[in-house]
Amino acid sequence: MPNETVTHSILKANGLTLKWVEDEVVREVPLTIHYNGEEIATLLCSPSQTEELVYGFLLNEGFIRVPQDVQELRHDPSDHLVWVEGKPCNLQKELMSKRFVSACCGKSRASFCFANDVLMVTPLTSTYSIPLQEAYSYVQFLQSNSNLFDLTGGVHSGGVGYQGKVLQMSYDIGRHNVFDKLSGSAFNTGLNLENHVIFFSGRVSSEILLKVAKMKVPILIARGAPTDMALSQAAALNITVIGFAREQRLNIYTCPDRIIP
Repeated sequence: MPNETVTHSILKANGLTLKWVEDEVVREVPLTIHYNGEEIATLLCSPSQTEELVYGFLLNEGFIRVPQDVQELRHDPSDHLVWVEGKPCNLQKELMSKRFVSACCGKSRASFCFANDVLMVTPLTSTYSIPLQEAYSYVQFLQSNSNLFDLTGGVHSGGVGYQGKVLQMSYDIGRHNVFDKLSGSAFNTGLNLENHVIFFSGRVSSEILLKVAKMKVPILIARGAPTDMALSQAAALNITVIGFAREQRLNIYTCPDRIIP
């Protein structure tokens, strides 16, 4: 298990009083992925669930579609390098341009910036619905099971739920990495996410909404706010977006029929 935090000496202010204390700071590492001998991306991420992150990234970027597409995955944790040997795909030449994917939420992967994003998403046909109280239960679980955030304040977290049960959890310094880890974990275990819920600690941008669409998840519950572009995409792709979810409060922005009072 990798060390998730490092200790730093900081000068802490309490009113006009200053005091040196030891503080836990979340780690950030660069993970460089090679696919069939080509360097394709460097992700800034937390040093956990590395294989899940790589599988989810390759899946969501169109390199792989089924587990059999990957022949070998090798990880060097000391140098933060991953080598994947896999099946060549039609999109591979377009995807091989190196991209530095930041943990922050700027211009790393703008909405529909790449042709494969357009090709990989279609409107969902799921009629899956959940009781409102189930949505609240996922929010409560997220609040009660964010130990690394409580310690450092430096990570996002998310999970997959079904019929009130939490099936998977992940966390990372990067919002999009959380979704890649959830996607990769489901991919590795053969979990079909079509009638499941994803709950998430952050805000919902267009890049996050696209990841949810690629995962074919019909309901997204977030503690943060959605953007207008994300909501336009959610309406077009038939995805229920819930934001500002707190204990017994939330906002349903799109496709409200999936939430039963």
